[in-house]
Amino acid sequence: MKLKDIIHFSNLDELPAMILDEDVKNIAIDLNKLEKGDVFLLLKDDESAQFKMQEALKKGAKFVLAANDYGFKNCYAIRNPRRAFAIMEKRLHDCACDQMKIIGVTGTNGKTTTTNLIYDILRGANKKVGLIGTLGAKVDEEFVDTGFTTPDPDILHEIFQKMKNQGVEYVVMEVSAHALALEKMEGIKFDVAVLTNISQDHLDFFGTMENYEKAKFKLFTLSRSRFGVVCSDGVNMSKFMKVCQIPVSSYGINTPSDVFAIDIKQSLEGSEFICNCNDEVMIVKTPFAGEFNVQNTLAAISACSALGIEKEVILRELKYAPPVEGRFNVISQEGKRVVIDFAHTPDGLEKIIKNVRALTTGKVITVFGCGGNRDKTKRPIMGKIATSLSDNVIFTSDNPRFEEPIDIISDIEKGACGNNYTIESDRPKAIVMALNQAKSNDTVIIAGKGAEKYQDIKGEKHPYDDYSQVYDYFRSHLKVLEGKKTSEFKR
Repeated sequence: MKLKDIIHFSNLDELPAMILDEDVKNIAIDLNKLEKGDVFLLLKDDESAQFKMQEALKKGAKFVLAANDYGFKNCYAIRNPRRAFAIMEKRLHDCACDQMKIIGVTGTNGKTTTTNLIYDILRGANKKVGLIGTLGAKVDEEFVDTGFTTPDPDILHEIFQKMKNQGVEYVVMEVSAHALALEKMEGIKFDVAVLTNISQDHLDFFGTMENYEKAKFKLFTLSRSRFGVVCSDGVNMSKFMKVCQIPVSSYGINTPSDVFAIDIKQSLEGSEFICNCNDEVMIVKTPFAGEFNVQNTLAAISACSALGIEKEVILRELKYAPPVEGRFNVISQEGKRVVIDFAHTPDGLEKIIKNVRALTTGKVITVFGCGGNRDKTKRPIMGKIATSLSDNVIFTSDNPRFEEPIDIISDIEKGACGNNYTIESDRPKAIVMALNQAKSNDTVIIAGKGAEKYQDIKGEKHPYDDYSQVYDYFRSHLKVLEGKKTSEFKR
């Protein structure tokens, strides 16, 4: 395919005709993955830019596109390389995203659960559906690990093309604020865009909550989406409506909404409530516990209703929806309960502890840490939330990356209220400590990692997961009666 057929229109008048007529088979943005004959696209113009451009040409790049050509031969300047990258990858992959209905879910918390619920409902309506998000990409039961909540355009559009070739009609995907800020979504038109909430996260990247909020709001413009679904409980609606350019349906529990829930009944085994969906009343039963999961369920109901899915199908699929790995997963054994959840933000941690507290007759014991080389300002806030809402807390390691775990814990400890906490930087030991403390009717919350299968330490991902630690503990502590172990724990 010729460059002139795939490049963003704003770059057509910037490049010489001889370059526009060049055939492009692959675009490389990583020198380590560059092959001879590729076009090298430099996304960031920084102190290493000139070195990378020269190295790309030495490795056999056909030519280089960048924000600045620096006068190098076979290097050409274009406007907004990131936007160009997204458009070029879309067109290199036959604009597959235009041939399917795309549902995008953004928000600080709730993206994974909401996308999975929408995915399950659409499958229950006999639609061929693809799923892209934090847990990877999925068509039917085939998984692909993408490495990001929202993959880079080259990976994303390759997935779109594979899905289209497999007959997919709908794609449900998580859309991160980073992806919106870095223009990974350029060229994709969402049929339905969902905004679950906005609370503190990723300030290491965005700097301010205002910048973070603006990135989320970008999804609700005429060029990006056709219809919006927004949580009135989790978003400043007056601010949102000033920038929103598309028709919107609101949902919520505590604020006036188009879709809302009343008479909510909950246990650790699930939720039941009456839902008013645009003046149509229905009784909803779901195995997902917690008020925030009622909100996630309302988001799925709103989105699927906007897509024309029948209410009977929505209710049936919600009732039998499978658990979402790493999201309020409950493990029970001999009266003790463990809740494993991805909660890694102040808002997420507060919600999980409050909801577990409401559903627990005994004590609530919380185990959590914070990620290294990320927003440091949220660490003491989360320390305060955990110690003020839990009976006992154990501060531990999460993904320390290139920081020392004890330094991260020290930041968390600055916000602690009282003396109801213990420090154990070894996460497996911290989990054992919490489970040893727990008595019958107590609940242990293990927060922060959810379904992750690794710990990121000094640039290496070491195999690890919270589930295995809990399962191994319970297996080793099963009581033996008459020579036989008691019944296995339930998840």
